[in-house]
Amino acid sequence: MNTCLSRFSLTSLSLAVALASQTSFANDKLEEIIVTGELRDANALSVANSVSIVNASTLAARNTQHLEDVFNLAPNVNYSTGASRGRFILIRGIGERSQFVDPVNPSVGVMLDGIDMTGISTGITALDTKQVEIFRGPQGTLFGANALAGLVNVVSNDVSDAPSGKISAGFGTYGAFDAGLTLSSPLNDVAGWRAAVKQTNSDGFIENTHLNRKDTNNIDEFSAKNLLTFDFGKSLAMRWVTYYIDVDNGYDAFSLDNNRKTLSDEPGHDRQTTLATALHTTYSGSDMVDLEVVASVAESEIEYGYDEDWAYRDICSIDSECAYWQYSTSDNYERDNSNTALDVRLISKGDSKFAWVAGAYVRSQDVELSRTRINNDSNDDFYSLPRVPEVTPYTSDYTTTNSAIYGEVRSTLSATTTLVTGLRLERISSDFIDSNGSTFNPGETLWGGKMALEVQISDHEMVYGLVSRGYKGNGFNTEVDLEEEDKTFDTETMVNFELGTKGQWLDNTVTGQFALFYQLRNDIQVKQSNAYEEDGTIQFIDSINNAAEGVNYGAEMELLWSPVENITLFSNVGLLQTSFKEFSNTSHVDGTKDMDGRDQPHAPNYQYSTGATFQFGDLLSARFEIEGKDDFYFSANHEEKAAAYTLLNARIAYQLDEIEFALWAKNLTDVTVETRGFYFGHDFGNDPRKFYAAEPYSQKGAPRTVGVSASLSF
Repeated sequence: MNTCLSRFSLTSLSLAVALASQTSFANDKLEEIIVTGELRDANALSVANSVSIVNASTLAARNTQHLEDVFNLAPNVNYSTGASRGRFILIRGIGERSQFVDPVNPSVGVMLDGIDMTGISTGITALDTKQVEIFRGPQGTLFGANALAGLVNVVSNDVSDAPSGKISAGFGTYGAFDAGLTLSSPLNDVAGWRAAVKQTNSDGFIENTHLNRKDTNNIDEFSAKNLLTFDFGKSLAMRWVTYYIDVDNGYDAFSLDNNRKTLSDEPGHDRQTTLATALHTTYSGSDMVDLEVVASVAESEIEYGYDEDWAYRDICSIDSECAYWQYSTSDNYERDNSNTALDVRLISKGDSKFAWVAGAYVRSQDVELSRTRINNDSNDDFYSLPRVPEVTPYTSDYTTTNSAIYGEVRSTLSATTTLVTGLRLERISSDFIDSNGSTFNPGETLWGGKMALEVQISDHEMVYGLVSRGYKGNGFNTEVDLEEEDKTFDTETMVNFELGTKGQWLDNTVTGQFALFYQLRNDIQVKQSNAYEEDGTIQFIDSINNAAEGVNYGAEMELLWSPVENITLFSNVGLLQTSFKEFSNTSHVDGTKDMDGRDQPHAPNYQYSTGATFQFGDLLSARFEIEGKDDFYFSANHEEKAAAYTLLNARIAYQLDEIEFALWAKNLTDVTVETRGFYFGHDFGNDPRKFYAAEPYSQKGAPRTVGVSASLSF
């Protein structure tokens, strides 16, 4: 891996130098892309950070229905499922992979039009999306505690200058269907309006052979957006956006036979209802500063449940060898998530050599959990009626308050050199109580920031060096059976060193960015899982502990080249090396105890997306793409890995004025992709037919899918 990384680094820098030596900046052939997730809006090629921007045309070309469809396009971005969607995001090998009982401190922040959707991104569909911005590395100044690994910022379209609209629909394999409607118009000289709705359905690609159903892992997602804008001359502007999201997905993904055929008698679900709104206000009446205020509220009801045994009650008949070995349990989690935030910032104006931003931020979140675990045969009599279920309820209430002040200064050192310094000071206070009588009240003050040196080599090329620091707050484990010293864990911090270049070359037909990074993690928060047997059923105690240190380093490249007018080539590559330092695995499984030097989970050593788009005259276009990942460990608890894979995707579109028809295909070669995995060791497997022998299990991604889509713009 080290040799591969070194070769990539030398090749990347050599390519950048070679391209720069041939550059003629006579024309601006490629569209300028503005990043909105920074403290100031900025050209993507002038941001001293490794950032991927996925625009609306790319989203359409990939038939994007949900945020999870974007991640494979960005270097060193991965995700974990264990749900109907990949809502657990990892950047450069850092992030969460699941959530059950205990509260989770996210490593990756998610924003939707100024609304904090961190931890509830199951509800983010491709509704009226303008672009998705993925910031890699700690965003300690920008976002604070929930952006240790990075930030995903989803930006929707604004009100159009004239009345307009769009109708779209699509059909695909496995009962896939989607439909959308967008309307936009100025209302008068001051106000504008835009509204959009989208419905996405699919039976899913799982067959439940016990229930004789093919829709137990289905997709049923509705989302709506309403946007009002007000422009009161040069001094005051307001943007008020509201979202309603209703997700009613099935969750029946794991099979005892480790394929896409399940045996569960109580298929699970993955539901979310969210009503969220944000009001952006900008006052620019002062000659010295602009005032920006963003106030947001998100109210969500989330329900996640699954068949714990992945089987039916009498999978072992009374005359079989495994009679009475089975168990039958289900688990259900209902969360009411209330999130309110206020961000106020002052932004300097003018051409001063010291451009600055200063702000204050407060966020309050309350999460109420109601868990219901049902043992359908507590008396171990699987063959008699009636069934005597044993219900184990659990409730908790977790309130957090984040208060922060932050600032950033851009100091112009010369005509070509700028020094950027940023700092955030954040106070986190929490209160937790549950039905077991456990109480926790952690509180701490943390800091993060960055220092970046930007050197503008020419009007179209820059190089930068960046040092940034991020943090993730301390926390607690609620399981009463844990040892006292294991009930709390410490704050995790990380320092990121990054060197990169961005620019346009070859008469601006090439746009690219290259980055090398080295990240030092301290007190890594790592999930451990131990198993025990109670009343004949298997129980797992999950807890978070601290590993002493970790290292994550690698390289990222994104290139877009238009060699001729109607052809565009693209390539996005990420290389990643990760390791634990001074970490011992205490889990129940048959894994290596000394984890020193082992790769961190869900951190493939490479991933890529490369392809081409072709325009054949005014009517016909095509896109062909190859994407792939290296194998990676599923967990820090065991040694099982997801297999490496390569996927082939394609799309052909016919455009006639404002009407478009398209034929698309994903995973054309029908490769099996694993998105989440478990290993149950020490005779705690999950299959009674094999007397619970230790086995790995994995959730499978989508097989080959094919579909058509049509849209009408007006």
